[in-house]
Amino acid sequence: MIEAFLLAMRQLRTKKVRTLLILLGISVGVAAVVGVTSLGEGIRVNAVGEIEKSHDLTLIEVSPGVSNGNIILITESKVRAVSEYGSVVAPYTKDDYVTLNKTYFKANGISAQYMDAKDLKLEAGMWLEEGTYQIVLGSDIGEKFAKIEGAEIGNTIDARIRLYGEEGRAIDKDITFMIAGRLKPTGTDTDDQAFMDMNIARELTGKDVYDGIMVKLDKSGQTPAARTAIEKLGLTCYSAQDEIDSVNKIMNAVTLVLAFFSSISLIVGGLMIINTMIVSVYERTHEIGITKAIGASELDIIRMFLSECIIIGVLGGILGDLLGVLFSFLIDSVGRPMLVAQLGIADFEHLTVINIQILAAGFFNIIGHIRYCGHLSCMEGCKAGPGQGVTTALGGDGCQLDHYCALSTVVILLSVKDGA
Repeated sequence: MIEAFLLAMRQLRTKKVRTLLILLGISVGVAAVVGVTSLGEGIRVNAVGEIEKSHDLTLIEVSPGVSNGNIILITESKVRAVSEYGSVVAPYTKDDYVTLNKTYFKANGISAQYMDAKDLKLEAGMWLEEGTYQIVLGSDIGEKFAKIEGAEIGNTIDARIRLYGEEGRAIDKDITFMIAGRLKPTGTDTDDQAFMDMNIARELTGKDVYDGIMVKLDKSGQTPAARTAIEKLGLTCYSAQDEIDSVNKIMNAVTLVLAFFSSISLIVGGLMIINTMIVSVYERTHEIGITKAIGASELDIIRMFLSECIIIGVLGGILGDLLGVLFSFLIDSVGRPMLVAQLGIADFEHLTVINIQILAAGFFNIIGHIRYCGHLSCMEGCKAGPGQGVTTALGGDGCQLDHYCALSTVVILLSVKDGA
């Protein structure tokens, strides 16, 4: 086998320009696949990173579930069952209110545990006192109240909630809240909500069930197991992992599509291999005839040409990975500042991500591709008869194969057969 590779190396050296052009074509194809795939992977990693920054991975939001068409409500017994799976368990209610100036807002009835679970921080004012009609506003709704209602911290604001009786008749109830404080911006839906005492909220609405539960865990690694256990209770769970999974699915599909279109260049490289090897076979018909005349089998002929293909594939794959890394660096250097400037998004460290899986995929893809294409082309070489070219190789019919090359080929192939 070593002698076959030595013969292949000698043949490739005799056609330096052709070999170089094939290597360039293959390496550009591999570089395109590596560069585009690294771009898709980089976008995915950055998107997941932004979700992890703005969301708490140790927090699970539990809401009523549905089973066989029936709604499973969150009762006190459900809260006690869920409390076994979290370090902090905070049930809450959620209702819609409207001010006299038609400013709609959601008010959550919460306990002190809710503030710990959501890690709420005050920007101004103070936290609400239990048993009072004080409310704490999210940052966005606080600004809206100040502009539309003229209500600042320490002011009162009149609001109304619509309830429905047993017969479905609407009942409007008026309440006067006192604004106790305003929260720091969180970048989540918390910024658009108000918070009030749980007991007051349930007293106003007459609810005996909860609208949701916040479950806080010690570690993010505990989230999947806790979520599975809670869902077995018939309740619905949501966590930041849902968004991460959605982003992963979308970006994996996008990366696959990008890699598919960029891999067209590999198909072009394969066609180059087939074309070049078929030309090489026809140029070496006499050499093939001589090797068959001395007893070489078709497997020996295929091995001889596949050795050349494998060498080209390995060199092209390595060079392509190196060019792919350079291509990814250029995308990161040029594309990242452009995206930050044009889209106004937050700056991030890298736009592309290169890992060993991407490099290995590009390398082994081209190796398998070239081996298949080379096998198709070298099958042409097996069609040459054992007597074809022997007399011309010795000087007749204007054969272009020199005597030294023919005799060297004979000697090398004889040594291969003896070693086998």
